[in-house]
Amino acid sequence: MPRQRDNDKKAITKRESSCSIIKTPKHAAKKIFKNRYWVIFFKCIGVFLLGVIFGLIFFIFFKEVAVSLTEKYKFLQGFFGMSQYEQGAKYATVLGAILIGNLVSTVSFFILGYFRTLIPLSLVSGFLMIILLLAGAVKRQTAIPIEVLVLFSAESLYRCIALTSGEHLYQNRLLKKNPFILSIVVIVLLIIGSAFYEIYQIFGYIF
Repeated sequence: MPRQRDNDKKAITKRESSCSIIKTPKHAAKKIFKNRYWVIFFKCIGVFLLGVIFGLIFFIFFKEVAVSLTEKYKFLQGFFGMSQYEQGAKYATVLGAILIGNLVSTVSFFILGYFRTLIPLSLVSGFLMIILLLAGAVKRQTAIPIEVLVLFSAESLYRCIALTSGEHLYQNRLLKKNPFILSIVVIVLLIIGSAFYEIYQIFGYIF
């Protein structure tokens, strides 16, 4: 009997080890797929767009509340790199404010992405950014200009890339350097491009 029990234990151990051998490659492949840069990026974009949809619905049903909240909590604009400029402000002052504001905001998104806040922050960002955009149009009593929509899209994109890069760095460290380096280059180009596009809209020239 003891010998029979030993044989049964060995048989069970072999089955478990064979099952683990079968499961491990699938589990590893799934983990590798989830940690790919583009998978994280499209997850971020999807959740951000979901936040935009929620923001639109909220604004449609609670327009006055949304406008009053944006007036009351103006510091939220700074978190998203939105600045207001005095009439007659100098070119260098405005450009510096835009660049610094967007850079600080983007670095904050990157750090928060590293701390695994991609899903909640993407959702909240989409929600708040669309409300700030629509509330601004209501206060000015004008339709949203196409150039503002272009800036909104560009700024949303590089913030999503910053969030994605932060989470990707946490998941992969620097084992996969190419996506991380490429994302940083794209973020810098988008920040500079958006800043000069906004400068053109304000002053009518770039240099």
